[in-house]
Formats: sequence, C-alpha cells, structure tokens
Amino acid sequence: MKQNLQMREDMRLHLGDREVFTQAMNLQGDIYRQAPGRRTLRFEVNGHAYFAKIHQGVGWAEILKNLLTLRMPIIGARTEWQAITHLTELGVPTMKVAAFGERGANPAQRESFLITDEIAPSISLETYCEQWANDRPPRHYRWQLISAVAEIARRMHSSGMCHRDFYLCHFLLSCRMDGSVATDAAPVLSVIDLHRALIRPALSRRWIVKDIAGLYFSSEPAGLSRTDCFRFIRDYTGQSPAQVLRGDADFWRQVMIKAGRVARRDRLKPLRRMVSTLYRDGPDIARQQDFGRVALFHRSGDCAALQQFIADPDAAIAEGRLLKDGDSTTVVSLPLGGKTCVVKRYNLRNPGYLLRRLFRPSRAWYCWRNAHWLQQMGLNTPRPVLMLEHRWGPLRGVAYFVTEISEGTDLLSMLSQDVECEVWTDVLRQFRRLFATMKQYRMIHGDMKASNFLYHQDEQGGKLITLDLDAMRREGLTTRFHRYFERDVERFLANWRDKPTEQQAVRSQLGASITLNKAD
Repeated sequence: MKQNLQMREDMRLHLGDREVFTQAMNLQGDIYRQAPGRRTLRFEVNGHAYFAKIHQGVGWAEILKNLLTLRMPIIGARTEWQAITHLTELGVPTMKVAAFGERGANPAQRESFLITDEIAPSISLETYCEQWANDRPPRHYRWQLISAVAEIARRMHSSGMCHRDFYLCHFLLSCRMDGSVATDAAPVLSVIDLHRALIRPALSRRWIVKDIAGLYFSSEPAGLSRTDCFRFIRDYTGQSPAQVLRGDADFWRQVMIKAGRVARRDRLKPLRRMVSTLYRDGPDIARQQDFGRVALFHRSGDCAALQQFIADPDAAIAEGRLLKDGDSTTVVSLPLGGKTCVVKRYNLRNPGYLLRRLFRPSRAWYCWRNAHWLQQMGLNTPRPVLMLEHRWGPLRGVAYFVTEISEGTDLLSMLSQDVECEVWTDVLRQFRRLFATMKQYRMIHGDMKASNFLYHQDEQGGKLITLDLDAMRREGLTTRFHRYFERDVERFLANWRDKPTEQQAVRSQLGASITLNKAD
C-alpha cells in the first residue's frame, strides 16, 4: 500500500517503528473537534503536549459534493502539512510538525494524520480582542498587533498562499502562564488551522479578498477605529492609505462587501438551526400530526387547554371577543391556558384562493417561523403559542396562529401626534434599530403600515412590538432585497403621506437605517 511517513524522534519513540498508522489512527486524548472522517485531539507524552489531526477518508459522496459546488475537496492532512512547511520557509510562526503520515491511493479512502506541538502558553487572538470592550490594551501594543497581523497576511499572500479561514481565532498570541498578555514586549503571533489552505504560483484577487474580509469581519468585537484600519492597510500594502484608496479603492470596496456577506452568513446560522427544530417534535416544541391536521405548540404551555383548542378551534373562536372579521382573516382574543391570547384564523375566501394555497405552507406556518425569528434577533413580537393547519393528507386548508396578547398603543392612533415629541422620538429610535436589523438579516416585513405596530411603555422604558408577520420573509438576492426593503421604507413613510413636512422629519430621523449600500 502506498504510504508517506515522516516522524520526529520524540514521536518515533512514542509511536514505534511498526504499525505506526494503527498507533496514530487510534490515538486517544481530549477531543477538540470531530467531523465525519476527521477528528482533532490533544494528548500528552512525557509531560509534552501535542495536537493530532486524524483523517480516516472522506468518501466519494463528500468529494463529489465539493466538486459539484466548485470547491476543491480536502481529503487528508497533506494540505495542512504543506501549508505549515510553506509558512515555516517564509519565517511566519506557525505549528511545528512532530509527525505526518498518509497511505492509500484511493482519495476517498486515504488515511492520514498530522501531529504538531502544542503552542503554549497562548491565547486565541479572538478571545483576547473580545476583552477589549472592558480592558483595552495600550495604543502602542494594539498597533503592534495590527502590524504583526498585517505582516503575516502580506507575506502569506505575496508568496501565493491563501488561508481560506483567515479569522482572528486562528491566530495564537503568546502569553504568560496565567493567561495574561505582556503588553510591554512585542507580540508573538502564530497561525494555526491550515487544513483548507491554498497555495498557488500567484493568487487571484478573489482569494485575497476572501482572506482580508474574513479578518475584518472577525475583528468587529475588537472595536477597531478608522485609524486602526488605516494602519492595517498601510502595513499590509506598504503604501499610505491615501495612495491605496486612490489606486485600488475597488479592492477594499470588495473586501467590505465580502465582509458584510460573511457577517450576514454568521448571523443567519442560529436562525437556520432554529428553523430545523421549529417544525419537529422535540424537547421544547410538540408536533401532533394526523391525516386531517398538523399542530405545533410549546410544551411549556397549558397542554390540556391547547389540546381542547386543537380539537375544535372554531368553537373556541366563537366564544372569543371579535377583533376583526374579514374575508381572508378572522381575529379574536380569548383566554387560553390562563392567559389572554390572540387567535388569527386564515380563511379560504374563494375556490381560486383555495387552489393556490393547497400545496403551499399556510400563512400561519410562516408566522410561526417569523415570530421565532424576530425573538432570536432581539426584536419584540407577541410570543407564539400554537400553529394549527387543517389538512387533507398533504393538502392544506384553513390555518390558525395563536399568540399571547401584547399590551401597547396602536401606532395608527398615534399618527396625530407631532413626530418631534418625546414619545415619537423614542418610537423612531426603535424603528432605526428595526430597519438596521432588517438590513443585517435581509428581512422584509411586507406590510409596514402603522396599525401593524404597537408601542408600550413601562418602568423599563418603551418598546416597539411588531405584528402581522404573514408576509415577512428573507430575501437572499441583493437586488430583490433592495427593491423590497425600499418598498417597506416607502410604505412606512406613507403613514404620513398627508403630512409632507412630518414625513420628511421622519425620514431625517431614520437616517442611515433606511439607506442601502452595496454591502447591505
């Protein structure tokens, strides 16, 4: 069997000369990361600590998936070993290889391992920078760190190497044994986690943009100033920021746009994970399904009351207080499980509408997701209690969405007040936050009329409550998001269409929160 094996003497003594692969592939220690076909662990030998990355073959499915998405598959430890060798030759501090081995001609079943010395004592640069909000280091040390990161990036990219996971968490900063950082000495940084590194005779611009954008995105918690960013540009390019921005402003514009995309993708991860649990039976949410219905509700609620509602929702609605009776929706308030709730029934107003909705998730289905999304984003909306769809097998019919009632004043009734008054100043401040959050997540409300918002004041201050989530959605495409976001803004400003002076004042107070740029 074809194999390649390189070992330092200390690893040779530990693993032996025979059955090296068996010994290496079965190493035991503290697991740091585990993925299909790959695991990373820490172990000690004679008081010396090592990290081992063990690859057991990724399989053809993983290779084909990567190729179909135009990505080079990572099939073993060789990529990281080559990257470590490359950085070492450049004089960039990185991991030290204690052993490397691979065997097998079949790329889908190739086994490999990489063992490196632990870099200790050290602290992740990401962890260190997160502390800057409360304990900012001296300015000279901060600038030394920026210069050190810029120098590593410059050497790496000019040599044709791209990290592809170039975040602050993949820099280790040497520190004292107690974890504190000595700011009176020059910082020593080491680059780690190189398993996706790419080495080319000459890097194309997109790879460099990807690396710098990842670095910029991950530095957000550090609260870097404009001057800090300009120092990085100066140290990375060897030119003054003015020269760089005159000569290659497009590159840095691309970096900002890419960093915005990375940030948005990072923010969306919790929402995507949440959606995967919202419609399944689990520890927090109960799902009941049969041929005639699907019901979702929180287990923390009064299950007996909810079961009674699920059994005959129309009877419960008939006993509630009618808030709205329209062709498309019927809305009532009623007591449910010891709490006052609002029930929204989505009617099938005509045969054509019924045919259009048969194969699509109901509006109640979307409201259930959107209400949880808003809560995850830190925005106020009535707490979702239950979602119920009547069905005929896979075909959908009438649907119901139940939330706890929220106290507050309908903004429609507040439109007669001067927008310069204290209450409206606070309301518009919260709308600035709402619009800014919508831009961050690329969310569209779909119906920003004043009657779909409540404002509630208590001892803790005022809060804006968003209602009517039927049309709310994410728009992934930039052009579509910009178009529909602008519609949301114009619909909100249309609440003052008969008062142009106040409309302009509202637009002015919303300011940058309703302004779009390429990074949004």
